Amino acid sequence: MYYLELFFYYGFLTALVLTFVVFIHEMGHYLMARFFGVAVDAFSVGFGRELIGRTDRRGMRWRICLFPIGGYVVMRGELPPFQDEEEVFEAEYARGSLWARKNYQRALIAFAGPLANFIFALILMAGVYFFVGKDVANPEIGAIEIGAGADRSGLKLGDQLIDIDGHPVSDEFSEIIKQTQEGGDPLSVVVRRNGDLLPFQISLSDLKEEDDFGDKTSRKVMGIVMGSGAWDLEAIYSVDGIPTQGNADQTRALLLSRLGQDVTVLFGHIKNEGDVQKLYRIHVSKALNEGLGDSEHIHYHSVRYGVKDSIVHKPLSFLSAWTESFIFFGKIIRKTSGVLYQMVVGKKDSGDLGGVVKIGEMTGENARQADRLGYSVLFKILVILSVNIGFLNLLPLPMLDGGHLSFNLYEAICGKAPSAKVRAYMMAASVGIVLSFVILINIRDIFEIFS
Repeated sequence: MYYLELFFYYGFLTALVLTFVVFIHEMGHYLMARFFGVAVDAFSVGFGRELIGRTDRRGMRWRICLFPIGGYVVMRGELPPFQDEEEVFEAEYARGSLWARKNYQRALIAFAGPLANFIFALILMAGVYFFVGKDVANPEIGAIEIGAGADRSGLKLGDQLIDIDGHPVSDEFSEIIKQTQEGGDPLSVVVRRNGDLLPFQISLSDLKEEDDFGDKTSRKVMGIVMGSGAWDLEAIYSVDGIPTQGNADQTRALLLSRLGQDVTVLFGHIKNEGDVQKLYRIHVSKALNEGLGDSEHIHYHSVRYGVKDSIVHKPLSFLSAWTESFIFFGKIIRKTSGVLYQMVVGKKDSGDLGGVVKIGEMTGENARQADRLGYSVLFKILVILSVNIGFLNLLPLPMLDGGHLSFNLYEAICGKAPSAKVRAYMMAASVGIVLSFVILINIRDIFEIFS
């Protein structure tokens, strides 16, 4: 039963999510092609041998194939590589052919796939914000950095932030960070503890960070972690002063013997230059860590900090939902473009990109926690994947939509399209590059999981 559950969450659900996102992408191409009168010969969900199919009155074959990950659209006049010039000419200008359309029409057909992904993501995220709500910041202190300003001032786990520098605490994480930056140093805060309101003066410290594009930044922090969350046991290097050096089994045993108590842990992955570990005080709640001793539980490999589970959603107005949807969309684009930029300039390697295996891990883990996180988390995964597939397809590689758009731009500037042989050779080269990259990323993800 356990393995069936794993297959459902990490296999079937991942295939379903990926296929649905690709279906949206290909539907964009299909609808735009039909709008401009291009004949579409096939619309396939998945790859490999056809399992189910039907031919509509236009002669197009709708089919579901053996391997249900992804899909594709076959438009008449899409050129297979290495045809001779006479065959190319006949294929390009056949009735209903893609290449019989004007340059701007072919460009719009190429762009329609990513556009469909973007529109779908914006609509879905706006719907989540409107009907379910946006995650609300939990003002309870879930972890305290030992020796930081909050610790020295006497703040305790479970204290609830009420006021920062004379202003009520916002329910937006970003606004709380902003309130901290704009406040004085020391920062005046008011917390609720056991029903009493208590004032504190907190000295702030600088937290060194990198933005999405790898530039060094810093911000003022109190030395607290708000709400509840989960930390990987392999990122914990000591418990109450007892060294564990990232040994998950030893860390688990020490934490299980301290259920219901406050403990001090040395936490932090050391993966990149500049990464640091910090000492934190956390409460190992019995209720939150019931899976710590169960090898089949989703939280067997992590400790959950916080006094109580606290994920709250606040439904937004129609206008606010759309505004937040565009903001979320922008954050995804910025994060993805930042990772790609840092890879190009050598600041990061491909470790920040994930393949199908990583997507499966992310989808499966969030789906298994949906009863706690809320089922809207699955919609957020759909949104993130949809935006990323749309964005990455705009990269100027010949096998991607961005490559076709590059050819369209070349044709617009030079007055003629690149020859069929040039397109074919560039297509073959880009297929090799992309497939090699995808295979390497997925192999790395597999080794990462099993290590």
